[in-house]
Amino acid sequence: MTLAVFLPFLLSALAAWLGPRLGRRTGYVAALAFLPALLLAAPLVRQPGVEPALEVTRWVPDLGLELAFRGDGFSLLFAVLIGVIGTLASLYSVAYLSEWERFGRFYAYLLLFGGSMLGLVLSDNLLALFGFWEMTSVTSFLLIGLWHTRSAARDGAVKAFLVSALGGLGLLAAVALLSIAGGSSSLSGLDVEALRASPLFVPALLLTLLAAFTKSAQLPFHLWLPTAMEAPTPVSAFLHSATMVKAGVVLVAKLGLLFGTSPLWPGITVPLGLATLVWGAWLALRQTDLKALLAYSTVSQLGLLMSLYGLANPAGNFAATAHLLNHAAFKAALFFVVGIIDHETGTRELPQLGGLRRQLPVTFAVTLLAALSMAGLPPLGGFVSKELFFEAMLKQGPAWIAVAVLGSALTFAYTFRLLRVFLGAPRAPAGAQPHEAPLGLTLPAAGLAATALTFGLLPSSAEALTRTAQHALNFATFSGHLRLWHGVTPALLATLLTWGLGGLLVWQARRLESWQRRLTPRWNANSVYYSLLEAVNVLSSRLIARTQGLALPDQLRIMLTAAALIAGVGVLRAPQVFHPIGTLPLGVLPVAALLVTGAIGVLLARNRLTAVVVTGLTGFGSAAAFLAFRAPDLALTQLLVEAVTVILFLLAFRYLPGGRDLPRSPLRYGIDLLLAGLAGVGATLLVLSSVRFLAPPISPYYLVNSYTGGGGKNVVNVLLVDFRGFDTLGEITVVGIVALAILSLVRLGKRGHTPSDRLPPEGERP
Repeated sequence: MTLAVFLPFLLSALAAWLGPRLGRRTGYVAALAFLPALLLAAPLVRQPGVEPALEVTRWVPDLGLELAFRGDGFSLLFAVLIGVIGTLASLYSVAYLSEWERFGRFYAYLLLFGGSMLGLVLSDNLLALFGFWEMTSVTSFLLIGLWHTRSAARDGAVKAFLVSALGGLGLLAAVALLSIAGGSSSLSGLDVEALRASPLFVPALLLTLLAAFTKSAQLPFHLWLPTAMEAPTPVSAFLHSATMVKAGVVLVAKLGLLFGTSPLWPGITVPLGLATLVWGAWLALRQTDLKALLAYSTVSQLGLLMSLYGLANPAGNFAATAHLLNHAAFKAALFFVVGIIDHETGTRELPQLGGLRRQLPVTFAVTLLAALSMAGLPPLGGFVSKELFFEAMLKQGPAWIAVAVLGSALTFAYTFRLLRVFLGAPRAPAGAQPHEAPLGLTLPAAGLAATALTFGLLPSSAEALTRTAQHALNFATFSGHLRLWHGVTPALLATLLTWGLGGLLVWQARRLESWQRRLTPRWNANSVYYSLLEAVNVLSSRLIARTQGLALPDQLRIMLTAAALIAGVGVLRAPQVFHPIGTLPLGVLPVAALLVTGAIGVLLARNRLTAVVVTGLTGFGSAAAFLAFRAPDLALTQLLVEAVTVILFLLAFRYLPGGRDLPRSPLRYGIDLLLAGLAGVGATLLVLSSVRFLAPPISPYYLVNSYTGGGGKNVVNVLLVDFRGFDTLGEITVVGIVALAILSLVRLGKRGHTPSDRLPPEGERP
């Protein structure tokens, strides 16, 4: 499991290097990265009755930080699913991507994304799970915005990241609450009874649902998923069928075992899931872009899965897991098919396409199998799992089954809207000569469509896969089975009603389109999102203009006042200690004189160069002070920083505007004099306050434990790398990010790195 998670990360670096050299063939290397994930199918076969495997790599045991991967049936099943779709997407991309693509960047991002998702589903440590969760947000941002010269790609990437980040904050808080209330940072080690009895139970439940709903695009957070279609089609197939969008569903499936006893859990999840099912299908029916139609259909199907897992009972978990497999098969196949249509015709717009079954008969057959599975028609896998969905909703009551039938009827209708590109008279954009795509594009879609057919004709194959998760999701005792024919049951009657309503919607398609146009509300999730974004932009702009846009003297006045308010509390609380002059060591007097001289020199300097040189006196004087107090490390650091600072100042002079005198009224002079005096007195009192501590000093602890705990004789070094190692890691990370930002800014100024570096539109022939 550890290899399955980390091999994609390792090969992502190799792919970034190989991309410019091997071009699209780098996709074969990317496909190899998912091989360990595919091999997890071997232990999956033995899962019923076998204890889950656990692999632990200790990191910081005292803080509960460790990389623990737990291979229960559900986690392994999902990991294999990621491996299958990841492999097919990588191979598909070899034939799909144009020769102008930046292959190194594309495959590196793709593998980072796949590794993050594998880590998320296999992780047993809550902190690591949160880390992988956030990594999926970051890497999906990079993938969606891969073609960043397009405004739609930038918008989609930012929208997906903001919504996911909101859920990520919720998950972080939920992880903290679970660890506290459950007494462990391990998911399998949580004390369930203590957690349920804790007052933190409900807040943790609500925050978990927030994270799951944002990640899996449930109402009202569904707005980001359709715009994520700006990613290349192989990424869309990977993202929509087996990875990020199902992360929230995975979270609800796993944590439903903890939270399912609370009526809040199904009370929120099931209605919201059903509402998302209907609303996503309604919006899918309005789309003219084939990828947009599929994206909204994903929203709808995620609502179905969320409502089933939200039941948190054996029947719901069994039905949801079966439909999860079916959805992965038909949705990835359909995205691959849309990529083929785009590749061959140069458009995805439904009004411009028609009659393609004549030019693309194989693609039409593949599409028919996958689409009818999505619509829930026999003898395909979607029909089998949809029957279970109806059975589960029938047990909830007439209102739930009515909503389920309505959503399924809309699904039936948008499926036939998708198939319209193959029906009717031939129609394609001028100049396009559609013909069957290369095998590299057709085979992945055909294999998945064949899987959807197999799941329908041989339901026992789908049930065998579904049952591998029975112990992990607690449905081992569920006696139901996947069957193509259950007899005349209420679920079958609901299915017949669905087909009748769906057929009516298809027959009255034009009238339905007219209704949809008239029923379009002025406000929707997107308009609310853009209004909020605009409000935040205006607020931040005004805040910046009122603070950072001020003249330097005004900024100094604000900073001095703020420092006085913040430090004043400590100064007032601490008793002041004044040492007699005679007790001060004489050796520090020259240093003090140097510091005071430098400070006065800055005030008297008449030009920038003199001011900078004199400022250096205070820095070098501080280094001498450190040396006098036997801190050579700090003295050396101060010397280096001071030298670099002076050099940077001198380099920056070239770009600074000329100096100017700012007029000051007598009142301003008085205020500045008062502030300067208070700052000087306050700084002195602050230093004196630190002589007597408000709490016992902690320095003796470091002196005693540096050698035994950290293995170092230099206390400062041990302090930096051991006792406060995370602070140091954070500081290094910040410096690294700043360095990357500076590098990007420098490169932007060079020729050949301007927005003129255009990429061909998606689907364009190489």
